[in-house]
Order: sequence, then structure tokens, then C-alpha cells
Amino acid sequence: MSRLSTRTFVLLLVLGIGLLAFAGQRAWSWREDVSAEHQRAEAVSAASTEVTRLISVSAEDSEAAFESLLDGATASFRSDLKQQASALQKALKANKVDAEGEVVSAGVARSTDEQATVYIAATGTVSNSGTKAPQQRGYRVKVEMRNVEGRWLVSGLEFIP
Repeated sequence: MSRLSTRTFVLLLVLGIGLLAFAGQRAWSWREDVSAEHQRAEAVSAASTEVTRLISVSAEDSEAAFESLLDGATASFRSDLKQQASALQKALKANKVDAEGEVVSAGVARSTDEQATVYIAATGTVSNSGTKAPQQRGYRVKVEMRNVEGRWLVSGLEFIP
């Protein structure tokens, strides 16, 4: 076997270092992609839970339902919800509302490590003292999410016509 020339050895060494650097960069990029996808999935899950809580309410459990909603909201959105909670609970009780819903589709429109915009499509049924039978409903909701200390919370919610 012949010995490698110094020039060939250096060339192979540089090539090997280059390949290692490239592989390291690709592994780092893959890790970041997996982390970002995990963050988006957590944001979608939290938004879906909150929308389900919002569209699945009844006159009988409205206080517990609103407490659950408040638990999944940022401080500013929690304050907005608290201002409306009493009037909404009275309306639910006065109209004997019973609603059940479920998320059928959800996706992230944009996201960073700290915030995400999630669009949700949901269906449900609503009955109240003014209806003879439960009525089918469809909902489209835009949910603004914030990552607060590792937990995705609702910072804004808008029903889309």
C-alpha cells in the first residue's frame, strides 16, 4: 500500500471536517424544526380546549365552565372575560341554554416561540327555552395564543362570520 501524500491527506481531512460541520448544522436545524412543530401542536391543543369549553356550556354548569375558561386565559383576556361573565351566566340561566360542541379542524396561521394565531372550525348543538329541539351550529374562531411560562394561554378570541 502506498502512503497518502500530505496534500491528499489534508484534502481528505478538510473534506471530512466539512462533512461533519454540514451534518451538525442539519441536525441542529432538524432539532429546531421539531421543537417549533411541538410548540405549534401545543398551541393548537390549548386553543382547541378553550374553544370546546366556550361552546360546550349549560345553564347548570356555567360557573364551573367560566372558571375553566379563565384558567386558560392570559391576565388581560381573563380580565375581559370576568367583566362579561356575570351577564353571560345570567343569560344562560334565563334562557336555559344547553350547548355541546367539538373542534373538527384546527391549524396555526402563524407562530413564534411566544405567540401563535390558531384558526378553529367547530360544530355543536344548542338548545334553549326558545327551541323545540337542539339546533346544529357551526363555528369558526380565530384564537390568539401566548406562551406564558411554558403554558399556552388565550390572549384573544374572535368568532368569524
